[in-house]
Formats: sequence, C-alpha cells, structure tokens
Amino acid sequence: MELEGSPSEFRDWAHLPLAAVKLVSEKIKSITDYVRFRAVCSPWRSASLPKPRHHLPAQLPWLMIPGSPNQDWSNYPVKKDDGVRLFYDLWESKMRKLHLPELSGMKCCASHRGWLLLVATGGTEAFLLNPITRDRVQLPPFTTPLKHLWVRDDLADLGIADVPDYDASHCFQPLVGDFAITRVTFSGELTDPNCLISVFLPRCWGIFRCRVGDPCWSLVTIRHDSSDFADMACYNGRYYMLYKGAMAIIDPNKLEERGVCILEELREDSMFLVLQESGIYVVTVNNIEEEEGGRKKRKQKFELYQFQEQPWKLNKITDKSNTTIFFGSKYHGLGVRSDDWDSLDAGSIYMEHKLSPPSVEEAHVLGSGSLYSIYFAKLVDGKFEPLVLDIAKEPPVWPHPPALWFQPSFL
Repeated sequence: MELEGSPSEFRDWAHLPLAAVKLVSEKIKSITDYVRFRAVCSPWRSASLPKPRHHLPAQLPWLMIPGSPNQDWSNYPVKKDDGVRLFYDLWESKMRKLHLPELSGMKCCASHRGWLLLVATGGTEAFLLNPITRDRVQLPPFTTPLKHLWVRDDLADLGIADVPDYDASHCFQPLVGDFAITRVTFSGELTDPNCLISVFLPRCWGIFRCRVGDPCWSLVTIRHDSSDFADMACYNGRYYMLYKGAMAIIDPNKLEERGVCILEELREDSMFLVLQESGIYVVTVNNIEEEEGGRKKRKQKFELYQFQEQPWKLNKITDKSNTTIFFGSKYHGLGVRSDDWDSLDAGSIYMEHKLSPPSVEEAHVLGSGSLYSIYFAKLVDGKFEPLVLDIAKEPPVWPHPPALWFQPSFL
C-alpha cells in the first residue's frame, strides 16, 4: 500500500508526448520562461526550437549595467575584464548575470533588436553579439578606408563639397572616442544578405553602413559644422538626423531628394527618436521648475510627436496612454506599445539614472562612484519617483560607459 501523494502518483514529465511538449513550448511568451522550459530535461529541449522565430513577441527590455561586477578597481594594475555583465530584469525584479567573454577588451556602444554593438579601442575591430544565443556577426573595422555611396561628379553637380578619402579611426581615439557610436540599426534580419547595418557617430556627425561580409564601411553622410545634434534613426530606407529646431532627411538612393525640415517645436533641453511600426516619434524633455509647498521643485515635462512626411511636420500626440518609453544615457532610448504588456504602466517612462552616495559615510563605504537606479514617471506630469535604487555601482572610468536598455531576443 502506498501513501497518498507518494512519488508513484506523480507524472513522469520527462516522458510526455513530444507533440504535447512542442505545443506547450509554442504558448510561452517570456524568453526567460522559454529558457527555463528547455532546461527541464533533454526530451523537452529536443522537442522545442533552440531559436523560436514566431511565437515569442518582442521582449520587455533589461537594463545592461556596464563593467564587470567582479572588477576590483582599488588594486592597481586592474585585472583584465572577465566578461561578466549584469542585466536588471525590471519585470521579474531580478539581476541576471551573464558570462560573455567576447566583451573582454571591447566597448559596448549601442544595442538594437537584442544585439550589442562591440567596438575595440581605435576601431580596429567591430562585431555584433547576441548575449542570449552567443551568436556573433563580424563587421568591418573602422580603420579601413570608407567607401563613398556617391561618385564625385554627382556631388559636384549638386553643389556638395567633395569628401576626401579617409577612414573613421580618428573618431575612435582612446578615451575621447571609446563610445563614439550612439546608434546602430538594421534594415531587416541579419540573416538576409541585403540587410543594411547602419551606425551613427555624433562626434563627426557621420552615418556609416555596411552589409554582413563587406570589407569596409560606406559613408552615407558626414557633417563638419557645430549644429546641435540630438539623435539619428533609420526608417523605411531613409535616415533621419534630429537637431535642435530641425530634422534632416537623407535617402541614400536619391541624393537629390535629401532635405531639411525646420521644426520649431524641437528646441527643448533633450530630445531623442523612438521607432515604432507606425512611424518615427520624437520625445522632447524640458526641465522646468514649479512652486510646490512654497518651494521650487524641478520636474521634467515630456512631449511626444509623430513625424509626418509630405508635408513634413510634427503631429503632437495628446493621448500617450499606449506608449511606454525606456530612456538611458547617451541617446539610448526605445519605445513599446503599452497595451502589448499587462505588466506595463501605460503612458509612462522608465529612466536609468545615476545617483551619488547620499552621505559621506556611504561614500566612504561605497567609494566615490555613482549608483545606477531606475526612476518612473507618468508622461502627463513628469514627476519622477524612484522605482529601483542602487542596482549597481558605476565603474570609475572615463569616459563613462553607457547603461543600455536591451531587448533580449533569440533572433
């Protein structure tokens, strides 16, 4: 006689029909749940795809903390980076630790669609890395001469000054050029041989692009003035460069159709672009002071605009209830539709923020470095409240590496 609840009454989950296991795996929507599912046993792993392409939706972003948590900065010489990185999963309130030896000696400049852009000091090497799958896509170094999209006769006919032959390595000089790239975008899936990978270097106001396997980067555009640059995006084959008071539009296939749209609305303290399926959006952030309880209190006012073409103009979005924005340092921002996620607070912004130690005593214990935190605000009032404090300490290096909002993906 066996007692009630004895092991013999439990189902042997490892021997479920593989068709049933496959069906269950296709219902999973969270990438972390999917990884756990495949880790249960070998039969479950064999019955589910290692890289599902369809049923997993775009994931909510994690905040990637720069630098290894194992790095001891107090002892000189500092040991070599071990490639360990922390990712804060806001939705499960967990810090996830990934060992990525590919990051050792590289600068993580930007992210896009679940991929990190890594560049060596001096631009001598560059590649994309998916931290979840560990897939790697090699890119041309920035030390090779750039290819020009336009022939010199075409430039002269349009009254554009000739651009001399040079490489972009000067933009990646040690220290000042360690994080020269602030944006990377793909025109499609990286497995597509026609997929264009574009990067933006605000230090020279340059846009470069390539395909996987190209020996060098192609120069799309470059500027040599001191315009107040804000951000860059690529949408439907066109490049959009955001400045204070203007948006420059460049079609690489039709140089003669490039132009500049004057937008008087774009004169706020900070601005960045957000891409969604419905188009290009501009987020403006204005620091203001308001009287509250007899004291002046600073807060931030957010405005959301959709860029319209033909005619070029901005349409102010008054209903922000279906937009959630994630904003990090150095223009690393992205947006998602709020109604796609039950866990999201609609019409809101999550912002990475660095705080100095609040007291001399804590500074003595923690060191002089700032602490990464996440703040939350509703877009309608801009009153930020702390959501998660003291996630990790900022590495004491200069220039400061950016903390990135990163969307995990198998693709």
